[in-house]
Amino acid sequence: MEPVGMILCGGYGKRLFPLTRELPKVLLELRKGYTLLDHQLSLYRRAGIRRVYLLAGYRAEEIRKRYGEEHGGVELRYVVEEEPLGTLNALRLGMREARTGAVASNGDVVMEVDLRRMWEDFRGSRALASLLAVRMRSPYGILRLRGRKVVSFVEKPLLPHYVNGGAYCLSPLLLPMMEKLGKGNVEQTLFPELARTGKLRCYRAEPSLWVPVDTLKDLEEARRKLGELGS
Repeated sequence: MEPVGMILCGGYGKRLFPLTRELPKVLLELRKGYTLLDHQLSLYRRAGIRRVYLLAGYRAEEIRKRYGEEHGGVELRYVVEEEPLGTLNALRLGMREARTGAVASNGDVVMEVDLRRMWEDFRGSRALASLLAVRMRSPYGILRLRGRKVVSFVEKPLLPHYVNGGAYCLSPLLLPMMEKLGKGNVEQTLFPELARTGKLRCYRAEPSLWVPVDTLKDLEEARRKLGELGS
């Protein structure tokens, strides 16, 4: 079973106003002419996924105007949420349309992740869903102490804790459960229920690039890191 792709594109991006007053967040540029959505679509294209559902809402017409029905060899389909009811509802509507397995992602995360490898890891399991697990980086430098003495400084290290990296593999068998739950965010609804029943898997990765873009500072960091990678 070959998966389709799904990208969550519906958020208001209020913390990025005024940049997102007229544009959906995924159309913000990482460099001239290259948007967050361009980078996301490149991940799916490199993974060999040729049909991607854009789960849109706010300013959906701007996305359609720019990307149309095809982009870089990837067929695009639009599922527009008329009323924002959370990521679970957006994914539910997408799964209802696709009726097959899906690799999904948060459209506002700038990352370098091998989505094909993540899907292959999931496909061989008995889980109903898998999420990308990445290690959390401290937003601050930390002190190494010996008693009352400061012996060294470590600048923003990776911590021994994992967070939801914003990419998911979803089985079509999830749809009845998604229909029943209906709305809300997957982190508070679907995923805890799957974890409770042992049906949620993770795919651990340490990406060379992983920046969730919530604020202007995040956007600047994503632009800088993308430039350093030469992508």
